[in-house]
Amino acid sequence: MLLGAAKAPAADIEDNRSFQELPVTLQTLLESSGRGNLIGLVQLGSFNHATLMQSGNDNSASVLQTGSNNQADVAQYGGNNRVALHQAGIRNQAAITQIGNDNLVQLNQLGSASFSIEQIADGAEITITQY
Repeated sequence: MLLGAAKAPAADIEDNRSFQELPVTLQTLLESSGRGNLIGLVQLGSFNHATLMQSGNDNSASVLQTGSNNQADVAQYGGNNRVALHQAGIRNQAAITQIGNDNLVQLNQLGSASFSIEQIADGAEITITQY
């Protein structure tokens, strides 16, 4: 699935096929291939960006961004990988890549932080909280 610019129904147009673009304050790219993959994304605030890619089976990524100018890049290749990412504040940056199976990343960035990890293994786990 690929999402580009967000669109909302125009309230004053009778034709249901007509749409009006929302302000580009949230930008998201979601791409998934395989079976049983799950992406959960919530963005509140302005100018938050997220790119999530999954290839394999039974991967899950949960991303919550609140504040402004936060960036999240998540790539999962393999099976049964898990990411739980929470960014609150301004200008947080996260880059997470998982290659393998049964890996877990739990990352909380509160304030203005930056974190990058590549898990190239099976069964690796990490939990990070930054203020």
